[in-house]
Amino acid sequence: MINTSFEQRTERRNRLIGLLRSEEYWKTSDLSEQLGVSQRTLMRELAELKKAGYPIESDRGRGGGIRLNGRWGIDRLNLSHHEVIELILSLAIMESLKSPLLTSNLKAIKQKLFQAFPQEQRSAVSNIRKRIMIGDNAGANTVSRYTEPAQALSESIAEAFLQQRCLEIDYQSDSGEKTTRVIEAQYILLNWPIWYITAWDHLRSSSRMFRIDRIQNARMVDGYFQLRPIEEFIGAYTPYYKSI
Repeated sequence: MINTSFEQRTERRNRLIGLLRSEEYWKTSDLSEQLGVSQRTLMRELAELKKAGYPIESDRGRGGGIRLNGRWGIDRLNLSHHEVIELILSLAIMESLKSPLLTSNLKAIKQKLFQAFPQEQRSAVSNIRKRIMIGDNAGANTVSRYTEPAQALSESIAEAFLQQRCLEIDYQSDSGEKTTRVIEAQYILLNWPIWYITAWDHLRSSSRMFRIDRIQNARMVDGYFQLRPIEEFIGAYTPYYKSI
């Protein structure tokens, strides 16, 4: 009986939230009718929602008016690490473009999203954020020679980066030389729209930087890697980049 009662209250509360979202303004009498509860029960549910953080506003007077304030969050948003990173990264990229329109609140939005995640997820996301660096936009000459990588290739690189898996790549240098090598994708850098991997290169036994659009094939191989200090990879260039 207790479980049934709890489930009923949970379902009723979810219905109430849905109703409040569906209209800009509700009369308490209409809400009571929709939920099939008394005014007293409705007001108790509304008080509980306010205590839980929902910005519910009410207008006194005949009929009583109830509404959700426009500044309310996303309820029950469940994202994977990949999705979290893509969302925060998208905001960071928009911020770096310095558009004069509709970007003044991006930093605040990015931080609020980050703080909204559970502590365990927040810690994992924080560690990944430190490995994604954004610099200035690429020069016109560089962009003119840029070709967008295939989706499957980009996904393999992203998975190896996030999981800290070793990656075997077929790479063509600016001079046209082709090599196959195993790398550790330690950090990734963006000079919009061109991505670079700052990696530990097993072939050269040193750090190297690879343009992602010059990677012709990529496949994960056995072996995980440990993170190395970023100074080993971009050294003097560090001041020109910032993590997301």
